[in-house]
Amino acid sequence: MPIDDDAPFGRTSGEALPATQETDLCTAPASNGQEASGGWPLDALTILGLVPWHWALPDTFFRLLSSGVAHDAPPLQLNFRELLRPMAPAQRQRLVHQWRRLICGLDDRFDLTLQPDRHRPELRWRIRGAVTLRSAEGYPLAAVGVREVVAEDNVCDIGSRVRAHAFVASRDPMLVVGERWQILEANDAFLELGSRPLSDILGHPLSRYVSANALSGPPATAVSRERSHHHEGMFDAGGGDAIPVELTLSDFTLGDSQQVHYIAVLRDISARKRSERELEHLASIDTLTQLPNRATLQYALNRQLRQISPIHALAVLFIDLDGFKHINDSLGHQAGDTLLRIMVKRLRATLRSRDLIARWGGDEFVVVIDVGSDRQLAPRITRRLLEVLAQPMVIGSHQISVTASIGIVHAPFDGKDSETLLKHADVAMYAAKDKGKNGFAIYHAQLKHHDLEKMSMLSLLRDAIAQETLDFLVQPKFDQHSRIVGAELLARWHSESHGQVPPSIFVPLAEHNGMASALGTLAIEHAARGAARLAASGHPIPVAVNISALHVMDETLPETLRSACRRHAIPTELIELEVTESVFLENTRAPEARIEELRRQGFRVAMDDFGAGYSSLGYLKRLPFDTIKIDRSFLSDLEADPRSRHLLEGIVGLCDLLGMETIAEGVETQAQWQLLQALGIKQYQGFFLGRPMPMAALLERLGACAEDAGRAPKGRLR
Repeated sequence: MPIDDDAPFGRTSGEALPATQETDLCTAPASNGQEASGGWPLDALTILGLVPWHWALPDTFFRLLSSGVAHDAPPLQLNFRELLRPMAPAQRQRLVHQWRRLICGLDDRFDLTLQPDRHRPELRWRIRGAVTLRSAEGYPLAAVGVREVVAEDNVCDIGSRVRAHAFVASRDPMLVVGERWQILEANDAFLELGSRPLSDILGHPLSRYVSANALSGPPATAVSRERSHHHEGMFDAGGGDAIPVELTLSDFTLGDSQQVHYIAVLRDISARKRSERELEHLASIDTLTQLPNRATLQYALNRQLRQISPIHALAVLFIDLDGFKHINDSLGHQAGDTLLRIMVKRLRATLRSRDLIARWGGDEFVVVIDVGSDRQLAPRITRRLLEVLAQPMVIGSHQISVTASIGIVHAPFDGKDSETLLKHADVAMYAAKDKGKNGFAIYHAQLKHHDLEKMSMLSLLRDAIAQETLDFLVQPKFDQHSRIVGAELLARWHSESHGQVPPSIFVPLAEHNGMASALGTLAIEHAARGAARLAASGHPIPVAVNISALHVMDETLPETLRSACRRHAIPTELIELEVTESVFLENTRAPEARIEELRRQGFRVAMDDFGAGYSSLGYLKRLPFDTIKIDRSFLSDLEADPRSRHLLEGIVGLCDLLGMETIAEGVETQAQWQLLQALGIKQYQGFFLGRPMPMAALLERLGACAEDAGRAPKGRLR
C-alpha cells in the first residue's frame, strides 16, 4: 500500500490519524508472516491505553496496530523521517542520543515522549520499546514496544516542576516573555518591584517597563544558546523613578514542544552603580584637596577647547606656591597638607562656581576660566588671587604667610590643545618666579627662560654626579623604644647658580635624562661607606638606599652592590634597597626576578611609599619583601578617621602573616607615634623622631645612646 508523504508521519492514504484515546484495539496479523496470538492480549493493552508497535529491517517505518479495524487489517505504518519533522530541537537531540546508545549496544530499552502532530500541540505520545534482535556485529535488526497517549499535565518532569517552583519563589524579579518580548508570566518579586498587579502587565512588551539596548532586536539575537547574556538597563519603578538593573536573558523550550520562550531576570544594581560612581570619583580627584586631579583636568580642558573661538576664549592659570617646601621641611608634612587645604578654600571662595580648579601636583594648581572676548579678565582675577592667597594663616601655633607665582595663557591664541597650553602656562609661571615671586606673567613667544634654565640645570647635575659633589644625609629609623635600628640615605644638591635644588626636581631630571644608574651607583657607594663607619663604631645597622625602576633593570646593579660591599668590607645584609611599585609597571616578570636575585645574595629589599600608588596588595603577593614602608599619606587623618586605622591595622596584620617588617614614614606628632605603636607597627621614621643629618651627627648620637645604655633611652632626635 503506498505511503502519502504529505500526510502526518507517512500514514497510508485516506487513513485517519489515530484517536487521542485508543479503546477499540483488536488483533491483527503480525509482520513478517507471524500469526497473532489472539485478541485478549490486545484487549488487555487497550484497557491500559497502550498500542503495540513493531519494527524490523529493512523497513524505514514502524508498524503500529490501530484500534477500530478488522483483525486482518494491515497495521498503521509511521515513517521515521516524517516522525522527526515536527520535533523540537531538544526532542530530536534526545532521540538521536538514545538511538546512538542503541546502535552501540549500550542500551536495549528506550522511553521517549513525542509530539506527533505540529497542528495539535496538546497531543503527546509516549513511545517505549526494546531491541529484540541484533546482528553478529551488534547492530539492531528488530524492536517492539507500545505507544500510549499522555495527558499534557503528565509531560512535565520533576526537573520542570522544580524550575517552575524556583521561578515563583525567586527573590530576583523574573518574567517569561515570548518571541516578541510580550510578557507571558511574572513572579511575585517582579510584581513587588513594580508595585503592579499581574493583570496589568500580562501581554505588554517588556520595553514598557525596562529600557535596555538588548530589547531593540528580537530575543533570539540577545540570547546565546551556550550561556546566558547579561545586559544593563533601567527599570521604570513608576512615579518617574528609575532603578538601574542587570537583565539576564536565557531561552527554554516549553516541554517537548517547539515553543521557545525566554526567561528575563532583573537584578537591582543600584548599590553597585553607587560604588562604581564612588570609585570613578576617587580616580578623578586628588584625595587631599578633593579637587580634580591632573588626568581629569586634561580631559575637561580638552572638552572645553573644542568649543572655543576668538570671541569665546579660555584663560589657563598655572599657580605655584612660593616657599611651600620650606613650610613642609620646617613644620612637617601634616602642616603642609593643612596649608594646601586652606589654599583650596581660598581659591574656591575667590573664583566663580563655573571656573575649573584642579591640583596639578605638589603645591601646583591649575585654574581654567571662561573669559569670552575679555583678555583683561584673567589678569584682574589673578591679582585678586594673589591678594587672597598671601593673607596670613595660623597652623598649629605658627602664623605663616605663603605667596604664589602665576602664569597665564589664553586659548586659542597661545595654544589649541591642553598639552601646549599647560606647557606655556608653566613657562609663564617660572617667568613670574624669576621676577621676584608673588606675581604673575602672561605668556608670549619670547618666554623660553624656563627651558634654558632646565638645560643649564641638567648640565650642572651631570657634572655634580660625575665629580661626586652631591651631598648625602641620613635619616634614622627607630623602634618602639626610640632606639635607632637603621638609617636611610638621602641625596642633596646645592648648585651655585640654582641654590638648593630639592630631590623632587633633580632626581626625576636624572632619571629622565639617562643618569638614573649613575646617580644610584653614587648613592650605593655612600650607603656602603656609611654602613662601614657605623659597623666600625660598634653599631652594625642597615643603611637603606633608594633605587629607581630604571636602575633595578640595569644588568650591572648586582655587581655594583657586591663590589661596594667588598670594597668596604661589610656583609650584604647591611645594605637595604628601597624600591617603589613603579618598578612593576612593566608587564613582565623581569623586575621581580632581579629583586629575587638580589635578595638571594643577602641584600634586604623594602617597598617604599606603600599605599601611595596602585594595586600595592598585589605586589605583596607577587614578591615577599623584607620591609614595607607605609607612605606618609596613610597617616593623614589617621587620628580622626576610624576607617583609616582599621585599614592600616589590617595591612600590618597581613605583613606580619607574610613575615614582612613594617615601618611608618612621615611620623610628625607624638599622637601619631603612639597610635602607630598601638596598631602594631614596629619601626618609625619622621621629623618627630629624627630629622635628616650628616653621618657624623648620627654616629655622635649613637655614641651618646651607648653611654646612656644603663638609663632609659633619650628619646627622639630633633
